[in-house]
Amino acid sequence: MKKLSLVLLAMLAFSFMGCQEWLNTDEPTPEPEPEPSPEVEAVITLEETSVVLHSGDTCQIQAECEFPITYSSENEYYATVSEEGMVTANFVGATTINLEAEGDSKTFEVTIEPVSNLYPEPEIEIGVPKDSIIAQFGEPVADEDGVMGFSDYSENATMLMVMYDEDGIVTDYAVILDTSFEEELDTFLGERYMFVQEQEGMKIYINALSLEETSMLIGSQNYEGEFLMVVYTSYSEEEAKAKADTFKAILKALGK
Repeated sequence: MKKLSLVLLAMLAFSFMGCQEWLNTDEPTPEPEPEPSPEVEAVITLEETSVVLHSGDTCQIQAECEFPITYSSENEYYATVSEEGMVTANFVGATTINLEAEGDSKTFEVTIEPVSNLYPEPEIEIGVPKDSIIAQFGEPVADEDGVMGFSDYSENATMLMVMYDEDGIVTDYAVILDTSFEEELDTFLGERYMFVQEQEGMKIYINALSLEETSMLIGSQNYEGEFLMVVYTSYSEEEAKAKADTFKAILKALGK
């Protein structure tokens, strides 16, 4: 009996000690959180920040960065840029190529200069009164049937012609040149405007990359080997059909 009592006491003591150990178990020490790695700031480096090109030329932008660079052109009429930074010069003018990468940005200036400077394009605003044109170019050598003519416009252009409506508002204008400049005229217009088509001997250009964005049509034609004519006229869908009258008025004024 005494032996049994001792066994029971030993078992109770063991159980009590086990409970105490369970109750007094300390919580595990949490592992320290890893320190955040320092952020790497994007830095775009450019070997050059500008370039001068001619229409049709290409140029690879030499840029480096730890992150991928995104390229975009502010005006694709003048120049476009590929995903890899290859610039293609379209038409005479200037635009900015934007480079972006993870918060950093740089700019790359692109200027497209002409090969041909055959004549200075008239700085005429369609929609102004004819009197403002006279103030700009002087008295015309001829003024009848809605057409004014200004001789000796430039060394290569024999005449500048300005058309106006019954209210005396300028609607169109044209430059007359000698036929010896025909090949150079194609270069001159082609590096400034987008060629669309040739129709009945007239080459048609627009001042945008699509007809929807166009505000001006430019047409050039060789008239029976006697002279070259370049017509500048505003464009909208509403005006399109009426524009045929422009060319008829010019030919009439030239005595054709």
